[in-house]
Amino acid sequence: MTTQNKELRIERFYVGGMACSFCASTIEKGLSKVNGVESARVFLESGEVIIKYDKSLVSPELLKKEIERLGYYVFDKTLDSSAVLKDSKRRALISWLLTIISFLLTLPVMINVYTLPYYVFYINILIVTFCLFYIALPIHEGALNALRKGILNEHVLYGVAGISAYILDLIGILNPNLRTFLFISALLTSLHLTSGWMGAILRYKAEKALSKIVELRPPIAHLINGRDVPITQLRKGDVVIVKPGEKIPLDGVVIDGESEVSEAIITGESEPVVKKVGDIVIGGSTNGNGYLTIRITNDYSTSYLTRILGLVNEAKQGKSRMMTFFDKVVDRIWVPFVLTISFLTFLSWLIVGHWVYGVINALLVMVIGYPCAIGFSYPSVGLSLYEKYINLGILIKNINILEKFSNIKAIILDKTGTLTYGLPIVKEFYGDIKALTYAASIERFSSHPIAKAIIQYAEKKGIKFLEVKNFREIIGKGVMGEIEGNKVFIGRREAANCDVNNEDINIVICINGRLVGGFIIKDVLRSDAEEFVKEIRKLGINPIMLSGDKENIVKIVAESIGIKEFYGNLSPEDKVKIVKAIREKLNGNIMMIGDGINDGGALAFSDISVAMGNAVDISKNVADIILVGNNFSSLLLMLKKRKRLAKAPALNVIIALSYNAIGIPLAILGILSGPLAMLIMILSLISVFTNARLATIYA
Repeated sequence: MTTQNKELRIERFYVGGMACSFCASTIEKGLSKVNGVESARVFLESGEVIIKYDKSLVSPELLKKEIERLGYYVFDKTLDSSAVLKDSKRRALISWLLTIISFLLTLPVMINVYTLPYYVFYINILIVTFCLFYIALPIHEGALNALRKGILNEHVLYGVAGISAYILDLIGILNPNLRTFLFISALLTSLHLTSGWMGAILRYKAEKALSKIVELRPPIAHLINGRDVPITQLRKGDVVIVKPGEKIPLDGVVIDGESEVSEAIITGESEPVVKKVGDIVIGGSTNGNGYLTIRITNDYSTSYLTRILGLVNEAKQGKSRMMTFFDKVVDRIWVPFVLTISFLTFLSWLIVGHWVYGVINALLVMVIGYPCAIGFSYPSVGLSLYEKYINLGILIKNINILEKFSNIKAIILDKTGTLTYGLPIVKEFYGDIKALTYAASIERFSSHPIAKAIIQYAEKKGIKFLEVKNFREIIGKGVMGEIEGNKVFIGRREAANCDVNNEDINIVICINGRLVGGFIIKDVLRSDAEEFVKEIRKLGINPIMLSGDKENIVKIVAESIGIKEFYGNLSPEDKVKIVKAIREKLNGNIMMIGDGINDGGALAFSDISVAMGNAVDISKNVADIILVGNNFSSLLLMLKKRKRLAKAPALNVIIALSYNAIGIPLAILGILSGPLAMLIMILSLISVFTNARLATIYA
């Protein structure tokens, strides 16, 4: 089938049961072997699996079943991580209870006490059988499905090592020296399930916080026939009603009504735009005071929003250097390497005439080579740093980007909603208390953002509202009414019927045709924006501003906070082009901070993407980091520790690998005993998690 005939779609699943980097790789490899799948990308920290596939060859239902065949949980819409956590915890605790019992029953054998009744050994076999073949059954099923696809992962190594130890246990009926391996079989199961439990905790904490910030369900649209449907079900030609203050669901054309529409979150343009019959509206923009009836011109799959999502998901297919190392070296080579070394160990001891030692040492190679600590070394740092920074108002969604922190050369900042608050605020008021009272009394009947700014300002001044008669709102111009027999108009200076000499005033108050006051209302800078720009300059990082707003407005803001490089009048595609150009020019990484739909593509193509806490869903979904508290101070702390942050995950991987590097040669030479092998494995896990916790101190 040619590329032109392909019906490419992108599907997002939320998956539970992933414990480590090997699990993520297993899913990616398994899905890549499905006919019709173009690419698959797993985000371990958030439990997301993003799949690009040909709709004509494979369905979402088949993709879901494929993930489940590999031994993982799939959830329809959102990750029910609390259920995953409870199940993982239950299985891990039962496994550890049985492991302790198995250890106590095996201990006498380890210290050469052979006087115990024989039935104790049979009880132990029953316990280990239940642990290995019932509690760990999903692991074995996943291993078999991985083998069918030619994937040698940690499930396969666990199965081979665990079942081999179990077989030696059975041989122990005839040879008591082999009974010590009964404990190894049980402990391997416990370690494997415990890593799954820790992985569940990692995603549970991430999803619990994300659920409060990122809304993953599609918004609802009001059809003209009175029925409410998700916007994903809207089709070209459908007619919808958009109420005051609601978001416009999809791209369309106005067929009835008139209103001011804010497209700031889409285009970056800070001023609302008047929309009337015949005007085009963009999905995701916010309606003002009026009711609009809109005929949909693009369905969800071809809408402006989906076009941006395409940019986002295209960029999210990329991987970090550390994850590439896992995929190309550790994941592809480690398990085959351990199995090969194990076989060669057996062969070597067989040649010298000690086949029993060959079997034992080959098994110990598999035990000590089990990559539980290696696979979880990377995400465990993510868990620890996540806990630290969420308390500081930063949500780290993608731990892979930390390695890029050490070489940040530029930070690209959006203007509206990022450097500025993105909402109109009264900066100055001209006039007396009477003028302010009249203005606030009339504006309280309007839901326009400017009206809200005036009311908020008046409330701080302690104004008491007066009775208003004959209120009327003129779309795109202002509001008017009668107070105490006086005709009052509050609105844009160009729409006023009275003379305005002060050029700074953009909202005027006229009583009976005479100017009595006015407001300077602007989208003002965040309080910590200037300090942030100043501090990153000291760190040798160049600040750059991108905006969809007018060039002259962008210039004023940039110069006021010391940004020398800035760009205005940009479309989302323009932003992506500039981000790519800056990346090519710089010998280093770039971070981008944004909040709007128009920032989604640019965020996705930056090396490190940061979304403000007030950002729209698309920006939060693509972002590596979310500034929950909408302030730059916590991010500045990360930037000051950026070199330590970059080293933390890699250091944990090295620690995990060092235990295997020491233990495998000892197992080959026959120096390693079963209990010592298990001790080394337990120590490797403890070391990995201890170092992960220490990362919260030094990073």
